[in-house]
Amino acid sequence: MKRVTVLVCVHNDEETIGAALESALDQTCDRETYDILVVDDGSDDGTAELLEGFRSRGIQLVRSDRNRGLVASCNEGLSLIATPFFVRLDGDDALEPASLESLLAASDEHGANVVTSDRWEASPERRKLRRVSSGADVFELVAAGVLLPTELVRELGGYRNLFWEEYDLYLRLLESGRARFAHVGEPLYRYTVGATGQLTSNPEAIERGWSELRELWGDALLARHGLQHAHG
Repeated sequence: MKRVTVLVCVHNDEETIGAALESALDQTCDRETYDILVVDDGSDDGTAELLEGFRSRGIQLVRSDRNRGLVASCNEGLSLIATPFFVRLDGDDALEPASLESLLAASDEHGANVVTSDRWEASPERRKLRRVSSGADVFELVAAGVLLPTELVRELGGYRNLFWEEYDLYLRLLESGRARFAHVGEPLYRYTVGATGQLTSNPEAIERGWSELRELWGDALLARHGLQHAHG
């Protein structure tokens, strides 16, 4: 039985999506253990044509005829997942070969339904190892590379249309009292930092995003989960 789905939401990732999908296909766990689901959010470069070449390799592909945004794409993908767990993979990032095997093993060992890991971070200047604590410090996490429980995320409302949609989801998981966290102390994800055109590289958008999150959750709760140092 398949246990986990790699969910890839893309928009105009022509230059990087091939490497991202190859990393998902090149996992140490058996291919019968996991699905790969790609939601193409109305790409108008060469992404769509490139993705067609992966259909024959067992990748599920859903395509929108217009650009709806990341949150809508994630929620469409979430509605289609048929496995107990999923892991998001961004179109300009990559999974380490043992990512899925290690995340699932940690879930089994600790009875966890949310599993995080350390990661590699690559910026235009350098590549560095980011160690992530085993506690619930939400700000140390990114949107992708985390093993998540499909049904629980659905029950909590999926992704909400916020700038920091990932932090909002992690906070809802923690506050639900139904998330059991575990951590793998080795880098299982390769994360691209500050790529050209990323909204998260826009200081004004970032400021609005923190204000939105503070208004929704309150400073005290954000501080309790490690977000007090995210923005002054």
